[in-house]
Amino acid sequence: MSKKLTLFLTLLAGTNLLAQKDSTSTKVLDEVVVTANKLEQKQSSTGKVITIIGKDQLDKSVGRTVAQVLNETAGITINGAYNNAGTNQSVFMRGAASGRTLILMDGIPVSDPSQINNEFDLNLFSINDVERIEICRGAQSTVYGSDAIAGVINIITIKPNEKN
Repeated sequence: MSKKLTLFLTLLAGTNLLAQKDSTSTKVLDEVVVTANKLEQKQSSTGKVITIIGKDQLDKSVGRTVAQVLNETAGITINGAYNNAGTNQSVFMRGAASGRTLILMDGIPVSDPSQINNEFDLNLFSINDVERIEICRGAQSTVYGSDAIAGVINIITIKPNEKN
């Protein structure tokens, strides 16, 4: 009898535990659109490893260069990120050799033929002109060509009509 009573009281006690809505208001975040496949689509449908450094994170990095911000991102190492502008930089992504990461600015490949390894000097670019940075890790050669073996760094700049 005591086992049945214990079982009955346990079941009875569990009926009072109902899920309740959180007393704080629920926040709905803006939808993020990425360009991993050169077409606007949701990040969840791309099937690729993508990191987005948004405007709010860039605003916290005032006084730093794009190279310094990227150097603190997981999986990216930039030798020469803290050097003066115009010095040689090497971008390593996921352990791939320098020159295997494609750097885009608003979807257009950038390079500097005056450099030894033909790579764009990210120290010359101001962080104040950047809206967001999209980092696509892994082989992206099917979409972006042979320079994107390690991945793609797409720097999206602020449009002239958005800057005040």
